[in-house]
Amino acid sequence: MKLKLSIFFLVLPFIMVSQHNFVLNGACSKNANKKNIYLTYKINGKSITKSSEIYNNKFVFKGEIDFPVKAIICTDPKFYITKVNSMIFYLEPSTMNIKLDFDDLSTIIINNSKTNDEFYALQNTTEKQKNHKKIDSIRELSRLYSVKMIETSDNSLKIKFQKSLDSLDQQLDQLVDQSIKKNMQLDFEFIKKNPNSFIAPDLLYRILTEEDDQIPYDTIKNLYNKLGPEVKKSYSGKQLAEKLIYFKNSRIGSLAPDFKVNDVNDNLLQIGSFRNNKYVLLDFWASWCGPCREDFPFLKEMYSKYKDKGFEIISVTRDEKLDLWRATIQKENVEKWKHFSIKENKSTIEDTYAVTAIPTKILIDKDGNIIGRWIGSSAENTGAIENMITEIFDN
Repeated sequence: MKLKLSIFFLVLPFIMVSQHNFVLNGACSKNANKKNIYLTYKINGKSITKSSEIYNNKFVFKGEIDFPVKAIICTDPKFYITKVNSMIFYLEPSTMNIKLDFDDLSTIIINNSKTNDEFYALQNTTEKQKNHKKIDSIRELSRLYSVKMIETSDNSLKIKFQKSLDSLDQQLDQLVDQSIKKNMQLDFEFIKKNPNSFIAPDLLYRILTEEDDQIPYDTIKNLYNKLGPEVKKSYSGKQLAEKLIYFKNSRIGSLAPDFKVNDVNDNLLQIGSFRNNKYVLLDFWASWCGPCREDFPFLKEMYSKYKDKGFEIISVTRDEKLDLWRATIQKENVEKWKHFSIKENKSTIEDTYAVTAIPTKILIDKDGNIIGRWIGSSAENTGAIENMITEIFDN
């Protein structure tokens, strides 16, 4: 009996480890021998990428995961993703089977994954499919009118085609906005009905990322609180919990998170040093971001009018090419205010301020509180910023 128990406890660790392994068995419907296929996914923020050579039209991926995780399978080693060369799906810590056409991964079939079944069912609701078809049809019409406008030399026809294109653009914008709102509503309904689904935290994280200025903190927090305990322990569950902390701390009315960095001139720059002294506008941008640079004339105007009244701008760049960043500062003639690089400082400021897109602008008052937050470049945003700054300094 003791010997049997000893053997059991020796074998137990291997049993427990095997429960956290995944095996993805693949079969190709067409001849794809000696070609490579690629898989990527993240564990606790760390990207893992694998490749597999196809032999006898079969391939296999193996690895260790503790929870279902979103993954991408792709035929391009650099993951330049298109509709036909890649597919997003969920890996399970189990054995899964996958069938695909190497030349068109959009037809992929995946078995033995409950999480993946939930994911595809949600993505392919009748309502979502209808919206996708409408959007695709308008895009196709726009493409055809663009071709016709290029091909014709008749100016009257060019004007006619341009009017049609403008009308289609308006329709497309309306449809996309409606689609986003409806999809978000469907996602919220799914989360409420399926708190134990491992796709729920990914859905909430995406909503935070894409609509972070529209969704009340309490709405997301309440949905997070209702998630199952295992879901909260998952990689995406922990990522969402961290994101929620940043989300709460970077909202209007919150005390601006402090940071300490070196600016473009290698001088120490700390947000806390402006407290009780100046209003600060944080401007998240990059030299390659056209809309970001379109805002510079407006920022220069605001800075020129109010810098002597206690207004400061701190521009925070995402640039990877620091020489280009410095050259752009000079070219745009915006070296008068503060600048620093996320890369150069190895800064986590985008996380702490929950910045997911650029341009993003955040206004901080003299007490260090966030009083304004704007995402994107638009006349509406610049008007709102100007009104707030004017009210502060001219009244």
